[in-house]
Amino acid sequence: MGAQRLLMLLVANVLFIACSQQLQLLALKSEAAIERLALLDLRSSLGIRAADWHKKSDPCKSWVGVECQSGRVTGLRLHGLRRSKWGRLNPRFSVDSIVNLTMLSSFNSSGFLLPGSIPSWFGYRLSALQVLDLCSSSVSGSIPESLGNMMRLVPPELYFLRNLVSLDLSTNRLNGMISSGMGNFSEIKYLNLSDNGFSSVVPAELFFLFKMVELDLSSNSLSGTLPEVRHLVNLQKMNLGSNYLEGSLSKETFFSLVQLESLVLRNNRFHGALPNVLWILPKLHFLDVSGNQFTGRLPDLGSNFNATIKVFNLSWNLFYGTLAVQLVKFGSVDLSGNYFEGVSLGSNLTKIQLMRNCLQMGNQRSLEECRSFYADQGTRFDDFGVVSRPSSNSKSRFVFIMVGVFGGVLLLVVLVVIMWVIQRSCRHVEVNGATNANAKHVSKDGTSASTMASVDVPHVGKSFTYEQLAQSTSNFNEKFLIKNGHSGDLYRGRMDSGTHITVKKVDVHVLNNESYVSELKFFDTVSHPRLVPFLGHCLDQDNQKFLVYKYLPNGDLAKSFNRKTSGTDGDLQSLDWITRLKIATGVAEGLSYLHHECNPPLVHGDLKATSIILDDNFEVRLGSFGEVHAQPESPPTSIPEFTNPRTPGQCLSGLSLTTCAHDVYCFGKIMLELVTGKVGMSDSDETIAKEWLEQMLSYISISDKEKLSKILDPSLMVDDDLQEEVWGMALIARSCLRPNPSKRPLMKHILRALENPWKVVRDGGPWLRTTSSRKSWAAAFFSSSSWRQNSSEGNAAFRRSGTSGSHSSSGQERQTSRKKLSSEIFPEPADAWFLESQNQD
Repeated sequence: MGAQRLLMLLVANVLFIACSQQLQLLALKSEAAIERLALLDLRSSLGIRAADWHKKSDPCKSWVGVECQSGRVTGLRLHGLRRSKWGRLNPRFSVDSIVNLTMLSSFNSSGFLLPGSIPSWFGYRLSALQVLDLCSSSVSGSIPESLGNMMRLVPPELYFLRNLVSLDLSTNRLNGMISSGMGNFSEIKYLNLSDNGFSSVVPAELFFLFKMVELDLSSNSLSGTLPEVRHLVNLQKMNLGSNYLEGSLSKETFFSLVQLESLVLRNNRFHGALPNVLWILPKLHFLDVSGNQFTGRLPDLGSNFNATIKVFNLSWNLFYGTLAVQLVKFGSVDLSGNYFEGVSLGSNLTKIQLMRNCLQMGNQRSLEECRSFYADQGTRFDDFGVVSRPSSNSKSRFVFIMVGVFGGVLLLVVLVVIMWVIQRSCRHVEVNGATNANAKHVSKDGTSASTMASVDVPHVGKSFTYEQLAQSTSNFNEKFLIKNGHSGDLYRGRMDSGTHITVKKVDVHVLNNESYVSELKFFDTVSHPRLVPFLGHCLDQDNQKFLVYKYLPNGDLAKSFNRKTSGTDGDLQSLDWITRLKIATGVAEGLSYLHHECNPPLVHGDLKATSIILDDNFEVRLGSFGEVHAQPESPPTSIPEFTNPRTPGQCLSGLSLTTCAHDVYCFGKIMLELVTGKVGMSDSDETIAKEWLEQMLSYISISDKEKLSKILDPSLMVDDDLQEEVWGMALIARSCLRPNPSKRPLMKHILRALENPWKVVRDGGPWLRTTSSRKSWAAAFFSSSSWRQNSSEGNAAFRRSGTSGSHSSSGQERQTSRKKLSSEIFPEPADAWFLESQNQD
């Protein structure tokens, strides 16, 4: 009996185990079936093409971007997936079906348009989620409470995201506050909320997440002081640039961040001394604190300073004193826009930028400006090394003064006589030259070689040899030719060091082209991140001159607007709206710098799609400066020195190339081309461009939004919110294209409008009225609370761009600019073919 009972128990156990396994298998199949239905529903709601997610295939084996473990979905990557026509026309944040993917640990939709707000159930229904990446997905609204944006007690559902390791919500339209509830993400390592509209202070709770490796809160509207960061002991990269943070940094602020490799605080309002600990952090190799109000002398670096810093940017602050010799050991140093005095660092200027200081070298601040600053610091300026010796008594001082006065008057008289003699001699030579063709060699277009050789050419940048440039371009081989420009041919080259460059070859005799002289003078005078990086020149050839720039891989706007997709069909894909708006804002920043931060104001004179260069991140760099010139106080009777004019009326602006209003007109055309997708119309035949512009403007109306859809680029996929931005840019473009130059807005007002173009439609203003003057534009910005800003005009224009070229804020920049009246007189355009009387608004 005992043996039989034992046998029965053994059989019962075997049957129980078999049944359990069968039940588990059935449950697994049931869960897999539920997840398959969820993926099919997601495929339908997002409009994903069958080529990527085929109905009849196994999602875990064949569907692109689906990751599984043991038959359960653990990861979804929408990046790179192609949509059907319906999906492209109706993009939306419709992912409700993923709540059934209970094992989902990673969701990545970067670059995949999901316009709309983040669903509130994201936090508490996806309990296994560890990685959430919504970068560049056109997400709008605020972060839902379940992800940490709470202004009351943390709800229990937040703790379902306690395993979150990576959260990327960058480059969207999110706004509101960054909640202190995010401090509960105890496992977070990578947090990126950059390029959104978050406001208020930075929550201190974020800086207690000791596992944090990378933190990026840049390009928002965050304010207040910087919280204590000493608990972020594992932090490697921190970017808080382009916000409104203020206050001073204590000496102990960064002392414990021994793993820190990159620190960016640019374009904020920090003041006081820069903590000395930044010079001794063992792994720091990138430091950018430009565009703030830091002040003080640089510390004595000695022999213990951190030589691992490769990029070191202190530009546009209030630092002063003498320069340390150890600075030459850094890879790249930018100290521009400060008040350093004394001698420069000799031959190491190729990697150290020192413009707009008080040093004993060229392109510095004025003597009065430097004296005033050092007087405010309670010390004396060295007067650029000039030693003044006061006379022993007043009588000898009076004698010296009188001798100087009479000597100066005599010298002035002598100079006037000499100039008169030279002028008469030049006229005599011209008359003799006209009668004697063999007197000297003259080029095809009438410019003498001797005249060109006598031009005073500044030697800005590095001096390259012809052999270096010829070797880098394989003797200017046609396969390296980028394009044939009207001021010279552009070639792509590669130096022995591996640096990629762009070389402009100018044939001075064939083209009678002295634009290279204007460009050299231009780059010797100005510097800004929105200008194409100028590296150097080669002027040792008689018939050819060469200018060298940094190579930007995306080329000009006309070339990069339509790109081939990575798919096998090779279709052309145009730029999305976010990138187009980014390009328009970048161009406006560059022009605003030329028009309002240079003294006297500079006119680009050749703005079109081919002069807008894009780097690998589609950041704008303005090029084609062969025709840049200073705008005079009144319309000149002769062309200024900085000019090489083409046909009057270029760009259909109705102006010769002498005023900033010409650039505004051409920029209006650029914006209209971005809206319609007809990039390159600036280079079209004048008659064709005129007809096209007249037709496009007839569809831009504040009273009828639907009219704009008839000229809108059909490849542009935008939701209702983005349509308001497109509409706003079109209205701004129409204001720039007014026939009367004095009615066109200033670039600084255009830039501010482009920062939030939807406000142009919602708030109304002078851009909607064809009779508005520049005064009404200015009044709109300074009277409307929605446009008012507390920052100074210079910093406000560049703060959202993330660039480091902004001048100091709050009046710290001591350069005086000539103020122009809004009623200044401009010549009326010849092409008044779209008169305001035809306006239908």
